[in-house]
Amino acid sequence: MAGTIDQIKHIGVVADDLTSAADGAIAFLERGYVPRICRVSSLDTHAGLVSVDTGSRTLCATDAAHVTRQAVTALADRPVLYKTIDSTLRGHIRVEIAAAFQASGRPRLVIAPAFPAAGRTTIDGIQLLRGKPVAQTDYSRDPVHPAHTSRIEDLIEPGLGRIARISARAEDGDIGKAIGDAPVVIVDACDQGTLNRRIAGIEKLGPALWVGSPGMAEALASAVARRTGQNIFTTEATPNRVLVLVGSANPVSHSQCETLAATGASVGMRATDVDEAASVVCIRTPHIRTGDPAKALATLVDEAEIALSRHRYDAIVATGGETMHALLERLHIHGFDLIRELEPGFPLGCARLADGRMMLIAMKAGGFGSAMTLRNAADTIRRIGKEPA
Repeated sequence: MAGTIDQIKHIGVVADDLTSAADGAIAFLERGYVPRICRVSSLDTHAGLVSVDTGSRTLCATDAAHVTRQAVTALADRPVLYKTIDSTLRGHIRVEIAAAFQASGRPRLVIAPAFPAAGRTTIDGIQLLRGKPVAQTDYSRDPVHPAHTSRIEDLIEPGLGRIARISARAEDGDIGKAIGDAPVVIVDACDQGTLNRRIAGIEKLGPALWVGSPGMAEALASAVARRTGQNIFTTEATPNRVLVLVGSANPVSHSQCETLAATGASVGMRATDVDEAASVVCIRTPHIRTGDPAKALATLVDEAEIALSRHRYDAIVATGGETMHALLERLHIHGFDLIRELEPGFPLGCARLADGRMMLIAMKAGGFGSAMTLRNAADTIRRIGKEPA
């Protein structure tokens, strides 16, 4: 039921990469929260909503469990505690769920990885992508973290206790009886409305560690009372110059670069290749996938640093969490506040640089959006200072 979680209570989100940290928090913007995105090493315990990027997706399973436990322990006193997982079941999910549940101090673990808006549903405990089990899709061939299973129960350590399953066919009024005293609950959902009702019903039964994808974030946000009197982002200056970094060889990113160039942006692979007088500048990696993506990313960040040293930019837009993460590390930015969505799944934040000035930052997945997405983002950012307060 909307408004069942008191507005004075705060929220903790723990994610395994930067993109997930933003995805796990952005649904709460409409409820009046200003989410703080940060790393474990720079955790801000004062913000009303803290979303922690543990960086565990790139670690071994043992280290992933350790940093997850560390982050959850730091946020365990928050009434709403949410551990994100990938909606295609990639990453160190099994060990991270176990570590998070043990550190949370909660009596119940609720797992609902459905993300219906993106075609990811859960039926009979099986995670589907547009009706096909995720382990039978292209995600099973991910070169770093393939989806090994579609069965959610496979991701739960047996020692965590009895599992209750809430079927998509179950009546809302029967949920409490179906769960009983089971410490682990798996929730089916084929649409967002059903997921929202399920989470609201389970929330009434007492504290839980919530585990899921952006669909879970939306369901939790629908149960959070709206906060009032929060600080709303304002800027006295108009962001006149935007630096776009494209670190993806995805054809969608290629198309977006072409649109930027066709609409007046200066696009190149080196800082010395672009027109410093342009209001929108784009530096990209090669459109053809290289044998050493880490080197290509490092080169892109090197060029971005050169561009930033040669001219002042008011905003940075990056394709991919890895691209933005690498740039933030280079600029010694350890946290930022989310302030809006440019498009669904395309968050815009605000960070403070080492010299004290503010920088707008936005990021999206490489394969996300239309040909106009980056162009529209740059235009929206450049209008921010002209918008009425």
